Amino acid sequence: MAGRVELPADDVAELLRAVRSRQTPRGVAARAQIVLDCADGGIAEAARRASVSRPTAAKWWKRYQEGGVAALDDVPRAGRPAADDEMVRRILGCSLVEPPPGANWWTTRAVAQAVGVSQATVSRVRRRFFPHSARSELYPVGYRSMSIISYVGVHPSGCALGFHAASAAPARDAASRPIHVGVIETIVCASLLRASRPGPDALDVLCRAAEQLPSTTTVELVIDVELDEKARRWLLARPWITAHSLPGDSWFSMMHGVAGMVDPRQIDELREVQRRIRAARSGSAGTFVWPRGPAHPAATEEPGPPAAVDLLARSDVARVVRSICAAVADGELQAGDVISPRRIARRCGLTPGHVTETLSHMAQDALVERVDGQYRLPDPAPSDVVDTYTARGLLGTAVVRNLASARIELMPTVDEHHRGLVRCNEQGLMAESHRIDLDFQDELARSCRMPRIGAMFIRLSLQLRLFVAILGLRYRYPPHESLAEADRLLVAIRRNDPAAAVVAWHDKIDNCAHYMLGQLPSDRMNRAVTARARPDVPTGRGSG
Repeated sequence: MAGRVELPADDVAELLRAVRSRQTPRGVAARAQIVLDCADGGIAEAARRASVSRPTAAKWWKRYQEGGVAALDDVPRAGRPAADDEMVRRILGCSLVEPPPGANWWTTRAVAQAVGVSQATVSRVRRRFFPHSARSELYPVGYRSMSIISYVGVHPSGCALGFHAASAAPARDAASRPIHVGVIETIVCASLLRASRPGPDALDVLCRAAEQLPSTTTVELVIDVELDEKARRWLLARPWITAHSLPGDSWFSMMHGVAGMVDPRQIDELREVQRRIRAARSGSAGTFVWPRGPAHPAATEEPGPPAAVDLLARSDVARVVRSICAAVADGELQAGDVISPRRIARRCGLTPGHVTETLSHMAQDALVERVDGQYRLPDPAPSDVVDTYTARGLLGTAVVRNLASARIELMPTVDEHHRGLVRCNEQGLMAESHRIDLDFQDELARSCRMPRIGAMFIRLSLQLRLFVAILGLRYRYPPHESLAEADRLLVAIRRNDPAAAVVAWHDKIDNCAHYMLGQLPSDRMNRAVTARARPDVPTGRGSG
């Protein structure tokens, strides 16, 4: 065979459908691609492209010539019939529910009894979908030795798992604690929560993940959707995110690879993710979102901060605030509107009841308003923003003074957010540097070992995020200046110089106020904010 062969147009269309369809068995799709390649460049070239032998490529080209596209289908074999799609879903879906009483995980025998098939059938399905293969394509994430799962997202448009590198090697006793494969199996099989798929959308999957993932460190995403041109252009603008595509059944093939590379110190945290996935399954939820925030001290060398500072993270207030801000930015909410728990739940991956409970806590802290049993978005005045900056300035003074004078070791997340500021400076990401800068300041508050002061500071940060979103303010603090102020602050804290730390903090909060509050309508109010935030220090250039 030499030269290009023109195939009938109907055959080309059918072959392309077989290659691209998620419903096509992998073997049939591979054969269809071989036929297309044979027609395009000959048998030898098709064999090279498919990484198969030349006789194999020649066999499928001959099959097609003799029997058409239908000849590429699998020939039924003698013996026990293969498990159909529904049976496969039931077998793999066992991991989404609690194992039988008295068992810690699903054994092959338990799955076979629950589904009503033989243990041999269960074993065949598991070998097919969860291969113990060393092929690199089944381990797409770059962090081969030690990784942290930072995101789990299940949506009709597609699924995603997010990873970042572990900050340090685990201690010997921690390294000896294996990640139980059953936990990772539940996380990978969470994709089965979807009852239907209206249509894969790689860009939607990536955007949903980016809303939840920290942009302070390099993140790798594995998605079960093919990356199209729009998604690739989106990724080019976000070099800190790397995406890998494992579409169709190949999504499940990463299970053993992930179990082998996840930091064992994360096991307790991932068991909680497993519990949440199973709760979503019992509630017939078709979506699931879990982002790993900075409040999780797992997989770090140092112990976490006092529990009181992390109450906000555990009650999911921060996640709900972030979703409300996104709804405001998208035009779905504005000042004074009733907040729909159901709509916010869809954004943040919580249940509507959980969102309602969180809104109740937020109303108690005056983050939202409760009127006639409904929760409404506040309508802040410019003076409210000024007062928030003022209070954060005063509390921050206590935070940094204690960090420097008490010789407190900063949490690793402080340096993670500092690296995020470095990246924003390198790439000129002004708007993003604002969010990371607030996160950086919150991590200082979490590290200060002053639980009440730290908690009040973080509440004010959440309030500031809401007010900024509602008023439509745009940050104008140049990233290089923001980074320089953060550098000075960290140097003073680590040199155990309280006076220098306080001065560095005052300069930083002055500049934050100067660049943000300059957009507010009252010039007098803008000029007064610095003096109100730092009454013990003469006003600097941040006063405007």
